[in-house]
Amino acid sequence: MRVIRASDVEFSGHDAGPRGGGLWFKTMLKGQEGSLDNYLWVIAKSDGARYSPRHRHNFDQIRFSLKGDLSIGKKKSVREGEIGYFPEGTHYGPQDDAGAERTTLVLQFAGASGAGYLSQRETQQAKEALEQLGTFEKGIFYRTSGSGKKNQDGFEALWEYANQKKLVYPKRRYEEPIIFDPDSFAWKQTDQNGVSRKLMGVFSERETRLEFYRLDAGVTWTVPAELSTRLGFVAEGKGNCAGNSFDGETTFEGAPGEAFSVMAETACTILSIVIPSYETMRFAQAAE
Repeated sequence: MRVIRASDVEFSGHDAGPRGGGLWFKTMLKGQEGSLDNYLWVIAKSDGARYSPRHRHNFDQIRFSLKGDLSIGKKKSVREGEIGYFPEGTHYGPQDDAGAERTTLVLQFAGASGAGYLSQRETQQAKEALEQLGTFEKGIFYRTSGSGKKNQDGFEALWEYANQKKLVYPKRRYEEPIIFDPDSFAWKQTDQNGVSRKLMGVFSERETRLEFYRLDAGVTWTVPAELSTRLGFVAEGKGNCAGNSFDGETTFEGAPGEAFSVMAETACTILSIVIPSYETMRFAQAAE
């Protein structure tokens, strides 16, 4: 069980990366490099000077807009308080975040196609190598030497360098990113007294589950073990998770097969994201 409070993590300056600068990160939790279940969960802060062209990925993303509106296309945004699910293979953008500062909770993880997810180290290593062959500008890699595409999506160039093969995007499952307004969903009582749930949705054949839980003050939420990684973000409230105290903006990870409990000292609202283990899925498919 891992529990990380945002107040214990400093924002760090971020190398420009394939999409350009203007971002600072609090790295809250991350998975195991090289595993198909690898992921990265950060709180990202933008200074309002960031642009990214229309693009797509071979992994899934979930973005929770904590402060300000996040541009995801022409006249399209994830507004403050909303959540966006960005499926692998689905185009979005251009992103033009000129304007006020904004803060977003961002989770990136492997989609159902099993292409995996590059670690921060792998991404930075590939970028440093490619900078010897060209430049990154506004989300595009412009190659000035060596073989390969002259102009290429920045992430695509990094992925191909890191994996030494062509990136084949998964077939699109969803036409566009899916945006949710959690306030429009009703709470439903669970079988645990004082614990209510809002189900936002279950996505793709991997069955990634996006939901909110509300805990009344003094209640303990017993979380059963699943063959999944359960990630939580305490949006508000004080309490204790597996012996670790929290006070708002805290992330936690329950590993596959791990049961745990969350005790609410005050009323709590928790975003929960359940990602079934890819290794377990592969085994089940092979067994059939």
